[in-house]
Amino acid sequence: MSPATQAPMFVREMGLSARFGLYVLACLTLMAADARYDALGKVRTGFNAVIHPAQQAIVWPFDFLGNASGFFTVHSELLHQRDQLLQERGLLRARLQEYQALQAENQRLHTLAGLPPEPGLRRVPAEIIRAEQDPFSRKVIVNRGSLHGVIAGRPVIDEAGLIGQVTQVFPASSEVTLLTDHNQSAPVQAKRNGMRILVSGMGSDSLLEVRYLDLHADLKPGDILVTSGLDGIYPPGLPVARVLAIELPRHNPFARATCQPLGGIGQHRHVVILMPEARS
Repeated sequence: MSPATQAPMFVREMGLSARFGLYVLACLTLMAADARYDALGKVRTGFNAVIHPAQQAIVWPFDFLGNASGFFTVHSELLHQRDQLLQERGLLRARLQEYQALQAENQRLHTLAGLPPEPGLRRVPAEIIRAEQDPFSRKVIVNRGSLHGVIAGRPVIDEAGLIGQVTQVFPASSEVTLLTDHNQSAPVQAKRNGMRILVSGMGSDSLLEVRYLDLHADLKPGDILVTSGLDGIYPPGLPVARVLAIELPRHNPFARATCQPLGGIGQHRHVVILMPEARS
């Protein structure tokens, strides 16, 4: 037999269409078997168990980035809300302080309005509008002047006591020299025993002094000093100061007493100028 007529050793391969049809038939058969008898359930379970770690490894970076993005977003929102709350709290505190200041000022005005009348005197309410910037003097400017009947030399008080004296008068304002000025003095007497002395300023809003005090003077810490009225300027009985301490002399024959002003010197805005009543 010649090689040309010898039968082939292998059968010719199946065509593409036949293979495709065979695959489709196999798939349909498996689907039908799985749908009716759950034939591939164990296969799916095993396959899922094998690929689940890989799925988790693939998904984990995306989940992490999503969670991190959410965390930073929430953190930024919380920081913004915190800043807003802090700002609102600051505004509320400022408004509360303003309200408290207005309430205290209103209370002082009521107290000033309720002061007992001084015989032969009328009150001119005034407001401090400026404090002089001279470090060697204690003076303020009030918003009442000659147009309001103010004259120089008149005493100025608040609800607690004497604070100073009108020293210059302008048409719409006046200069008040505070009792704590170095060059300001007032004749006073001890309320306990009536002893008359002269109290003077020291340049500080919180201190007064009695410069020339007799060694045997009956003056004690805690004594209240009021105006004596002997100078014809300050009416008698105005509260002036409380004695803090008595200093014995070292190189001179006089003792010295330091006192605390009773009036709100350097503290309040509203004061009263005591003017003589107009004669009819």
